[in-house]
Amino acid sequence: MNQPTLFDLQAFTKTEDTPVYAYDPFWDKLDTPQDSHSVGEQISESEFPCKSVGEQVATDTLKTAPQHDTHWIERYWVERSGNKYWYFRYCWMQGRKIHRRYLGSVNSIIARRKKADVEVWIRNGLAPVEIEKLIRQHRIPQSPIM
Repeated sequence: MNQPTLFDLQAFTKTEDTPVYAYDPFWDKLDTPQDSHSVGEQISESEFPCKSVGEQVATDTLKTAPQHDTHWIERYWVERSGNKYWYFRYCWMQGRKIHRRYLGSVNSIIARRKKADVEVWIRNGLAPVEIEKLIRQHRIPQSPIM
């Protein structure tokens, strides 16, 4: 293929009947497999382009993406004084907004019971509004005073 040089002015002057194309060797070096993934497709951990990036998706979370559900339970952490404290919260989508309701610390028996209850409610098909109302009404059973 004829590649123009810096001082080849004829290559850069246009004539109406013959188009001039510039050759770019960059396109010859591209690998076709890199474009094989469609947008939003989940790829295996071995195919991640960057392995050293923090907060990579763990392999066990590839099963479902919570963004595609209407509601889910999330485990999250808060850092205070250099320590990480872990909590559960119930999340649901309303339109394009994510709403959250605090369930409690992962170390709390009460929070683990709430989490188990919410998981059952989700499996039973309750609506997010109903579940949020039940969480607000969830109280610790008080032992009778004798």
